Amino acid sequence: MYILFAGLLLKSFHTHYISDKRKYFSFDDRRFTDDDYLKVQDLNIGRLEGIFLFTMLGLLLLALGVHLFIDPVLSIWFLGIFVAVMMLLSLIVDLKLYTVAHDRSHLVMAVIWLAVILGIFIFLFARGTEDVDMIFEDTHARMLPADIGYAYEEIESVEMVTATPDIPFNHNVLGTLSQRHGSFSEGQTFYSLNIEDLGNEMIVIVRGDVHTYINDKDETVTREWYETLQESIE
Repeated sequence: MYILFAGLLLKSFHTHYISDKRKYFSFDDRRFTDDDYLKVQDLNIGRLEGIFLFTMLGLLLLALGVHLFIDPVLSIWFLGIFVAVMMLLSLIVDLKLYTVAHDRSHLVMAVIWLAVILGIFIFLFARGTEDVDMIFEDTHARMLPADIGYAYEEIESVEMVTATPDIPFNHNVLGTLSQRHGSFSEGQTFYSLNIEDLGNEMIVIVRGDVHTYINDKDETVTREWYETLQESIE
């Protein structure tokens, strides 16, 4: 993702500051007639693009710094903001171009850009704040909403810990300041994170090379899950 976005930025900088064929990167200015092109120039889109270019550059560098040195999960939110800013530029440009061309396709695209921006943050929030639950059957414990079953006889150990393992650079984890949901591999070990509150204790269920971390926002509920699992595997 970082390589892709860096490539997009480099291409945009080249189009905006170097290219002789095009002046704008946020739309194809070659399709306008000479008369319309003069009207487009009066919209100050070039200045707007410059502001957005350096804003996106700052966001990408910030996201990379957070990813490498602070938290690779929270950096995904900065990447989301980067994409949202890019879509916002397209939205504003389409609205401006509509005032010149009066082409309704610009309004349609503006609506699409807005939907994409909302979709990005709805997705990140929904996947990063899942409500985790556990139900206990005669032979299995089942985790919801993933609906993954854990046979009691396959569970090697269950313990309570106060922290998750370090999440590597390459991962499939989403979350917020207090939650972590997703998975990653470290060597031969596969980690599954289902954490609703990083500030509370969490259960670690070990089944061979699979380590599952889980807790509830309510510490009492997490303790009940732990005690039930302990009794079931004895």
